[in-house]
This record gives sequence, C-alpha cells and structure tokens, in this order.
Amino acid sequence: MLQPVSRQSDLTLESEQAPPRPADVSTFAPLAVPAFRMIWIANLFANLGVWAQSVAAAWVVTSNDGGAVLVAMIQVAAALPLVLMSIVTGVIADNYDRRKVMLFGLAIEVLGGAFITAIAFLGLLSPTLLIASILCVSIGGAITTPAWQAAVNEQVPRNLVSSAVLLNSVNYNAARAIGPAIGGLLLAAVGPAWIFLLNVICFCGLIGALWRWKRAVLPKSLPPERLWEGVKAAMHFVQYSSVTRLVMLRSFIFGISASAIWALLPLLAHQHPSGSASLYGYMLGGLGIGAIAGSTLVGKARQRLGSSRLISIAAMTLGVVMVILGGVETLWVLFPALIVGGSCWIAAVASYNSSVQVLVPDWVKARALALYQTALYAGLTLGSLLWGQLADGLGVEMALLLAGMLLIVSATLLMPSKLPDLDASGLVEAPLAHTENPDFDFDPARGSVMVTIEYRIAPEHLREFARAVRPLRKLRLRNGAKRWSLYRDIVDRDLWQEVFLVPNWLQHLRMLDRLTLDDRAIIDRVAALHGGTEAPRIRHGVSYRSSRHAQATLTPTQTETPNDARYDTADEPLDTSSTRPAQPHSTT
Repeated sequence: MLQPVSRQSDLTLESEQAPPRPADVSTFAPLAVPAFRMIWIANLFANLGVWAQSVAAAWVVTSNDGGAVLVAMIQVAAALPLVLMSIVTGVIADNYDRRKVMLFGLAIEVLGGAFITAIAFLGLLSPTLLIASILCVSIGGAITTPAWQAAVNEQVPRNLVSSAVLLNSVNYNAARAIGPAIGGLLLAAVGPAWIFLLNVICFCGLIGALWRWKRAVLPKSLPPERLWEGVKAAMHFVQYSSVTRLVMLRSFIFGISASAIWALLPLLAHQHPSGSASLYGYMLGGLGIGAIAGSTLVGKARQRLGSSRLISIAAMTLGVVMVILGGVETLWVLFPALIVGGSCWIAAVASYNSSVQVLVPDWVKARALALYQTALYAGLTLGSLLWGQLADGLGVEMALLLAGMLLIVSATLLMPSKLPDLDASGLVEAPLAHTENPDFDFDPARGSVMVTIEYRIAPEHLREFARAVRPLRKLRLRNGAKRWSLYRDIVDRDLWQEVFLVPNWLQHLRMLDRLTLDDRAIIDRVAALHGGTEAPRIRHGVSYRSSRHAQATLTPTQTETPNDARYDTADEPLDTSSTRPAQPHSTT
C-alpha cells in the first residue's frame, strides 16, 4: 500500500496462489476433512441440546405464570450479551488463537448450564433465576460466537469455505427442526431438569472435539492490537464499508419485527385450545423444518433474485406468516405457515451472514461478523421487549399482527437498497513488504505516521485520476488511516500529493498486511496514471512524540497531552474540505 507500485500489475501471479472453488465441489465435501467433520458432528449435538433446552426454559416460565414479559425476557437474556460484548470478543478473535477463545467461551457456557441443572434438580428453579442463569450462559456464547464464525477458514481449505459455511447453516437448522421436538417429548416424559443436563453433556462433547482439533498456527510478525485500538479499527472499517453498514441496518430493522415470532410463540402455544409443551415443540419443529428446506433453496434463489431482493421478499413473506399466526387458530393452517416462516427466516439471515463472510477481508472478519450479530440481536432484544409489553396489554394475537405488518412495511421501504454480488475472489490477501523501520530509537506504538505519495498526472488524465482516487481514499481510511487528503502543487500543476496519517508505526505495518487483491488493483489503477519516469515517490514521517528522546525530555503533563502542537505537529488535523473527493459505494 505504501510501496512504489509498477505500472504492470502483478495481480495475475497473486491470484494464482488462491485456488478457485472447482465447479464440481460438492456441498458435503468439507465433511471429508477430519477436523471439520469431528467439530461439525459435535456441534450438531450441542445445537440439539440448546434447542431442547429452549423449549424447557420457555415452558418453565410459562407454566409458572410468568406472563408475556418474562417469556420475552428469555430472548432478551439470550441476546443481550451478544449485543454488548460481541465487538470486544471480535477484537480478541481477530488477534488471538480462535480455538483457545472458543474453548474459554464454551467452558463458561458449560459452567452456567451445570448451575441451571443443579438448581433444577434441587427444585429451586424459578423464572427469575432461570433467566439470570441464561444471561450468564449467553456471556460464554458472546465470547465463542465471533471466533466460531471466523474460524471456518482454519478448518477447511480456502476453496471449501463457502460449502463449510452452508453446512454449518444446515447443522444449525437441522437442530432447530429436531431439537424442539426432542425437548417437547422429554419435557412431557422426564421434566426440564434432565433436558438441562442433556445440554451440558452435549456441550462437553463439543469442548472435547475442539480440544482434539490440532492445527498449525502461523506466527505473527506484529503484536496483537490492543483492545481499544482494535475496537476503533473495526468502527473505522465499518464507517467506510458500505456493505457492513447496510447489513447492520437491515438486520437490525429485520430483528425488531421478526423477534415477535420467537418471543411470543410459547405464549401462542400455551393459549391455544390444544396447548401443551409438545405443541410448542412441534411449532418450533415446523420452523426448523422450513429452515432446512429453505437452506437448500437459498443459493438458487440468490442467483435469480440477488441478495437484496431475496432478503426483502423473505422478510415480507415472513410478515404475512406472522399475520396468519395472529389471526388463525387452525393447526392445519398454522403448521404450513410456520414451515414457510422458517424458510423465510433462514433465507434472510443466511443472506446477511453470507454477505459479511464473503465480502469482508479476513483481518477484520470476526469483528465485522460481531457487529452484524450485534445489530441483529439488538433488534431481537428491543423487539422482544416491545412485543412482550404489547402482548400483555393487547394480547398475543394483536402483537403478532402488528409485528407482521411492521415487517412488511419495513421490507418494502428497504427493497431499493442493494448489496453487491457475493464474490470473494478479490479478497485474497496480497500484503506488501514492510517498510524499513526508522534508523533512530523510537516507540512504534506511539505517535503518528505521515505518508506522502507524489504523482505526476498529465492534464489529459485528470478526469480519470479524479475517479481513481475516490476508492483509494476509502481504501486508506478503511484499512487504518485516520485522515486522508489530496493536494495539488500551486506551481508545478502536474504534481499531486496524496497525504494520509496513520495512528502509529505498528498500524502502518498492519495496513500493509491488510491489503487484498482488490486493494492492490485500486492502487495500481492510480499508479498507472503516474507520468513520471520513476515510480511515485513515497515519503514516511514519524511524529516527534514517537521518539524515545522526546518522551524522555517531555514533562508528564506534556506526555499526557496527545495533540500537543508544540511537540507533535504531525498530529494536527489536516484540512481536507476542499480536496476530499465524493464517496462512492464500496465493495467491502
């Protein structure tokens, strides 16, 4: 990114290093990889345990006359840690061994499940204590989830990642179809305590599978990002990534309305004339069967409709299903509607997830997935509270009718927003060699770095140059620069200077490591317009604050002032108002 780039692109050589997915690769091909197969099977049993436990938990609250608000609070307790913690755990997953992060999170989940099991067998389980315990278990889930989703490419070769993601979706939805039915049957046969114990045993099996998973961990040449630094990098990436912002917005709005079907279904089953624990399990099973059927059709539907239109149609159809659930009591109508609703749910959520998985580079993937999950579960949490309150005041049927109509209206309004086609070929890592460190004693984690790149642009190429630097600006800011400007010399009119600031030297080196093939193509397009006899000239300047001599001579007060202009003029804000190009839509 900060090195001279020749006019002849080297992307052909880079792209040959990333094997494309063969056309004849089967969806089930990742199961031939022993590590993925072992983890996939263990995860299937863990998901079965989770969904069986969800039936028991909802029924415990409902049977104790907890009311609509307490039933909805189960969804809140399950989602709240993901909303509050995912970005932090995403930073950890992007910077540390994801296998160890997952083991730590799963250990917390097992301990929380063991506590629920113990108090259930002792007869001390109350709705309030159950919800508090679920909240603790969900903290472990918030630690595990970003690392779990981002670790798929560590379990299978690159050309099998898309198939592995689909298989994980099938795994989850197969458990969703079978688990509630198992939970309903066990609830009627042996009671909730044994279901909680089953869930703990299943999670112990998943921990065992991850413990046996041995893989080579590539050493990193740079230290991990500090926590707050990693959070800021993720927020900066999202600010200049239109795909991530759009997915977060749409999933949040979708979650607010769609949460009603999960939050109010236990009450709908309980109030039905044929209401029982088994009926609730069968209803969840209908949603799960629909999700399995829908997952087999998502790929073809996305090719025909595109991701954005598929999401909108699925959301509108799910809204119609919720209206039917609120207005009809006939089981012969409810169960087909639930199957359709499950298909629509998986079509929307899988499309959101795939967009982030495929269109976001690896260096920030866990954080981007965490932010998407945060937006989705924030919508689910707020929606669960809203529809629970409305159900208490207006009734379950009216709350479902209102939620369904809101989902139809919001999906219609968001239909014009477009997500790009899923194509990961340009996101293959293509890092550049690190810039040599300064030859004086300095602190690479302190002070800012100013990079200046000089281009000579002939007058006939100015219009093309203006178009080419627009994505270049977003690239720099997305990958870690904190300011970017473009200047034209007032005497030598053909001389243009690209100037950007990076928080510190380590961040500058990380920016070099974060480059992808698409990024290199953007840089090459700008460099190809350079008319000089030599490559564009690049200068690097480090602020005085990074010098250890400066740190020794500054007073404590001066050292604590990050933007002291007397010592660190490189940290002064740059005026970009007159030179900042318009912001185009980004591919990441």
